[in-house]
Amino acid sequence: MSNAAAARILFVLDDSRNQDALEKSFSDSYTVDFCYDAADTIHHIETTRPDVVVLNFQDDEMSPLAIAHIVREDRASHYVGLIYISRTESNDWLDKLIAAGVDICLPENRTQLQTQSAIASVLTLCSAKAEVQQYNQKLYSAYQRLKSQSFTDSVTGYGNRQFLQNQLRLEFKRAQRYQKHLILLLLRIDNFSVSEQPSVVEESVLTQVSETIGSSVRFEIDFTGRSRESEFFVILPETDIDGAISVAERMRARIAKLHQSVDGKHLASSVGVAHFNGDRGNFENSDEFYLSAEAAVAAAQDHGGDQYMAVDSPAESQVTSQIA
Repeated sequence: MSNAAAARILFVLDDSRNQDALEKSFSDSYTVDFCYDAADTIHHIETTRPDVVVLNFQDDEMSPLAIAHIVREDRASHYVGLIYISRTESNDWLDKLIAAGVDICLPENRTQLQTQSAIASVLTLCSAKAEVQQYNQKLYSAYQRLKSQSFTDSVTGYGNRQFLQNQLRLEFKRAQRYQKHLILLLLRIDNFSVSEQPSVVEESVLTQVSETIGSSVRFEIDFTGRSRESEFFVILPETDIDGAISVAERMRARIAKLHQSVDGKHLASSVGVAHFNGDRGNFENSDEFYLSAEAAVAAAQDHGGDQYMAVDSPAESQVTSQIA
């Protein structure tokens, strides 16, 4: 918002008869512009963004009320003050103007001092609204940062366990409703433990594995992240068991090629695959679905690691397994 000395005032008039008098009265304090029809007024407001618009005209094609609606619908730009010079309108009409966003209505037989006072008051209002808008933007930015942090793993920058729980619940309900396939992969790095405060080496391993997993799935369709310590997750919407096994094997193969080692050994990983079949409704809820994937990855590690195991129902220990 400009200060008073630099504020831009737009007068919308029926004709140019009063232009010289208005320029003499206001040009010393403000930058003054003039328009003489509604269409030109809208264009001028959009291009020059005046601080205050004084509506003192009548137009059969577009009324001051319509202009007020158009100005107030544009919430992205700075607040534009609106002053209306009343002719012989009823109180009902003036109420509509105020409801549409006109800040002050002045009588037609106003004095110059009244007009100057109204402009000064509206400029003060604009300044206050600008401060409120800036404050709200800061609050919103802070909220977005906190929201992002609450769903983001601090080490890898990918989703965390909270994100997994929320997203899996949403995707499971969607798969249930539309009877679609849904896959949950849980991948663990074999023989790799992470301390409460990961070391530089541990962080490097976790970050590289996260990036490898992220590059192995569909961009903006699948969801990935770290659910705990050395465990990672992948949610694959509308993917059947064959597609899931293909993704699991691709991730395992790429992780094995990373230039990282644990205790002198190259990285190896185990994957648990849980498959929800929307046609059969083989899982009751997302918690049951997650626990099945967790049981599958634990079984894969118990069988020596470096393999995947898949489950297709809560009671099923494994449908298929593949040892590398």
